[in-house]
Amino acid sequence: MTLVETGTRALLSAVFGPTAEGETSYAPRLLHLLRPDTLVLWDKGFDGNDFLASVTATRAQFLGRLGSNRRTPVLTRLADGSYLSVIAAEKVRVIDANTTVTCADGTVFTGSYRRLTSLTDAGRYPAAVLAVSTTSGGNTNLRITRSATRS
Repeated sequence: MTLVETGTRALLSAVFGPTAEGETSYAPRLLHLLRPDTLVLWDKGFDGNDFLASVTATRAQFLGRLGSNRRTPVLTRLADGSYLSVIAAEKVRVIDANTTVTCADGTVFTGSYRRLTSLTDAGRYPAAVLAVSTTSGGNTNLRITRSATRS
């Protein structure tokens, strides 16, 4: 598992171990490198309560995929279609969006993706912008087709 700076793609650190343990067991060993001005991006599978609490304790901000099986209470609905919630005593924002990604070869993927973030101010961090941040990469074009909330 590696911790990489997204803009420069600089390798900040890496941890290794048996493949039987998996990525989620290695990630906590990298958290000491996070700072309050860090935005951590992660894919689904890293949204467990303990990991979320550990990232929050570093005071780093986070934005990641949320497992579709995760049920989050709707505390406040926001104007951009996202909502404030709480997971394991951590205040979070949930963004649900149907997303279409078109690859360079013309292949099109459409799916419903859930994002989880500590960036709770919808005015400063609109849902459509955050949704693109966790989905696009490489040679893709991304279009948010609908933003909806789930309860």
